[in-house]
Amino acid sequence: MVDWTMIPTLKKFINFVLLCFVSSLPVVYAASGQDLDIPNGLPDRIVGDIGAAVYSTNLNIGSYGTQSMVLPYGFFDYQRFAMRIDQLAFKTAPIGFGFLEIVGKVDPDSYKVKSTINSQTINKGYQVPIGLGTFQDTPIGAFFINAYHDFGKSKGNLLELNYFGEIELVNKVTLYPQVGIEHQSSSFTSYYYGVTPEQAQITGYSTYSASSSNNPLAGFLLEIPVVEDWYLNVYGKRKWLGSGVNSSPVLTRSFQDAMYMALAYRFK
Repeated sequence: MVDWTMIPTLKKFINFVLLCFVSSLPVVYAASGQDLDIPNGLPDRIVGDIGAAVYSTNLNIGSYGTQSMVLPYGFFDYQRFAMRIDQLAFKTAPIGFGFLEIVGKVDPDSYKVKSTINSQTINKGYQVPIGLGTFQDTPIGAFFINAYHDFGKSKGNLLELNYFGEIELVNKVTLYPQVGIEHQSSSFTSYYYGVTPEQAQITGYSTYSASSSNNPLAGFLLEIPVVEDWYLNVYGKRKWLGSGVNSSPVLTRSFQDAMYMALAYRFK
């Protein structure tokens, strides 16, 4: 079932985003320095980075440690389609420095919980977040604003706000510092971090029901030129879980880490 308690929050979030950027349209398009080859932001060719990466995450759930895998890597645009590492987007109406988008998030983590008490395992499955969002590439940095509904088993909601700055270091090495916050609804947190009576019998954990949680995060992306149009990208992020979930018995720590190293070719 949909977590109806989150619907007013979700509507307010989306309305706030739309109001902010629609009200700024006249200023934005007067000042926007878009690529002259892509005047409408909808390139007729692939523009951006495509390659492969080693992804690693540590959710600090149960006794499972770091999960690592080799997967395709992409941060590029093609007409109305965009791939931004773990997000797929379809651009609709222009808004601010970007578009209002239909977005989906790709999360390869399986949320398996291996008990630290008796080594029994329960598998909570994968997230399927789909919703609305926008990527705003402004003169002061890039903003990612997304509102998702999880069509997986939790039926919960996710709200995300992320900001990336840009600092050019030496020899064209560029640092992109990241700060952000994520809101998880009570349906989402109760499913992925809660413990039902049945699961408590299997794992030996105490029963637990989580509440909604606000999770701050910080990270960085380091872009290193290799040769010609090839780049090495190194990324790391830490998310601190809020009070709604950080006392869950399935968690071994109150934070989660994600990182990757990618080698990509830049299409122009």
